[in-house]
Amino acid sequence: MSARVLVVAGHDPSGGAGVDADREAARRFGASVECVVTAWTDQDGERVRSVGPRATADWLEDARYALALPIDALKSGLLPNAAAVRALATLIDELERPVPLVVDPVLKASGGEVFLDEAGIEVLLAEIVPRGVILTPNVPEAARLTGLELERVAFDRTERVRAAELLLARGARAVVLKGAHSGDNPVADLVLERGGSPVWLTHGRVFGSRIHGSGCRFATAVASQVAQGLSLESAVSASGTWLRELLLAAPEY
Repeated sequence: MSARVLVVAGHDPSGGAGVDADREAARRFGASVECVVTAWTDQDGERVRSVGPRATADWLEDARYALALPIDALKSGLLPNAAAVRALATLIDELERPVPLVVDPVLKASGGEVFLDEAGIEVLLAEIVPRGVILTPNVPEAARLTGLELERVAFDRTERVRAAELLLARGARAVVLKGAHSGDNPVADLVLERGGSPVWLTHGRVFGSRIHGSGCRFATAVASQVAQGLSLESAVSASGTWLRELLLAAPEY
């Protein structure tokens, strides 16, 4: 029986990101997935026109129904407001046994449109990070969550380690700081687990192509693998390799 991953995330009508991307990643890495929609977005892969939060009580009820069968990992994506973040904390506390908790802190769209406001970010830091989650921020998200200067986080690996350490100090179990938004070539993803040393996993930067929903795919790929007992380092390495393959196959823009 394959590992079962519960995903709570937004819906993208273009099919490029959100729960459709989550399903693709889970299938690729041999996990079964149950997806619960937290928000309906209006977007086309280029820009986000609106985000319609789903009633928190409704999606939380769906998630509880999904928990009638055991899960092996929980992954969260787009959480549209502070109430949704608090609902995720409630869901975590209702799990019957400890499982890996992979949190993709989706703060903004690639075009800059805000997904999670300041109040939601504060709740994320206060109520989700301390629950021992695996955080998968990109460089701008790591800078925002820690208050560090974006340019320094982007171009200074020491500052990226510092950002990860600050998030571990807040209670995260591990931080996977993705390097695609950095100045690195090759791209270097940082993996830092509580009590461990920084690990840098590199892969060649792909120029001229992009994938809508790469963060969704990456976090769910990681969740699907750690749900099956793989080490976090191995899961991140395989996820990064897969995304690079997708980028190489994607049309240029």
